[in-house]
Amino acid sequence: MVNRKKIATSTVSHLVPLRSIIRLSGVPVIFPFYHSVSEKPLRHIKHLYNHRSIQEFEQDLEEMLKWFEPVALGDFLKMERIEKGRRIMVLTFDDGLAECHQVIAPLLKKKGIPAAFFLNNHFIDNTDLFYRYKASILIDQIQTDCRARERIAEYLVIPQERVTEAILMVTYHQQPLLNALAKEVDVDFIASIHKEPVYMSTKQVQDLMAWGFEIGGHSLDHADFAELKPEEMITQVKESIDDLQQRFKVSTRYFSFPFTSKGVPKHVIDTLLNEQIASVLLGTSGVKKTGKRGFIQRIPMEEYEAPAMKAVKAEFLYYLVKKPLGRNTLRY
Repeated sequence: MVNRKKIATSTVSHLVPLRSIIRLSGVPVIFPFYHSVSEKPLRHIKHLYNHRSIQEFEQDLEEMLKWFEPVALGDFLKMERIEKGRRIMVLTFDDGLAECHQVIAPLLKKKGIPAAFFLNNHFIDNTDLFYRYKASILIDQIQTDCRARERIAEYLVIPQERVTEAILMVTYHQQPLLNALAKEVDVDFIASIHKEPVYMSTKQVQDLMAWGFEIGGHSLDHADFAELKPEEMITQVKESIDDLQQRFKVSTRYFSFPFTSKGVPKHVIDTLLNEQIASVLLGTSGVKKTGKRGFIQRIPMEEYEAPAMKAVKAEFLYYLVKKPLGRNTLRY
């Protein structure tokens, strides 16, 4: 979800020098993250958020490399402190999409930039599809097929002009409804992703690891943690990481929360870290303190329809604006 205050901040960020913003913030590390990079529109994404083109992504990387030193997540976690004047960037990617292998990893490998990729276990090898991606595909279908819009409107008993809104309102626990709607308009999600893969295959994930990249869990099926009970949250994290360790023989226990870490209770975060269910937890709240070394917030780069450093400046400026009120730290 787009943070309107952050977007508004980005419009004035050019008025303040970045060097001054970073110095005043006292924050020497940024954690930018993306999902996909592609030259073509992606049917499963286009109605949810904007992704970078290859040229835009390369420009982002070049801009950030002028200011920040790229460091692998594992190497960052081993650091006891960061030397004065050193600025670090830890790059990550969520959802394990096919473009991670086809486009992103080759570009990063060429430039010598480390990164970690976070995977939804049930979607590896394109065995199923994230429910929000299903929603985007359905919306794409009704935009090119008037009869499909009519049939969904009839099924839901709503006006046709509300169909897109209704599809986007379907929640994690309501996702069977999307399968029912797909059947109504002759959309076969599984056949579609087998024909044009959305996710990486097992072999492609193994390739990433062979190239020196790290992987971590992103929940079994991209659950909305705000809809889960605390015990279900813990199970999702544990099973996601355990499966990756067994399937890919990884020794690390990294996890990035799908959607956001907002709504995850303090005792769940404490349990996950203290019982070493996860060695690090990553959220999506931008430049923000958490009070816990193993709980890190990242910058959602695709929220900004702007080059990387404008987004980064906006995040730092927003952090500084909240600092006097003590609102630059997550509260539980």
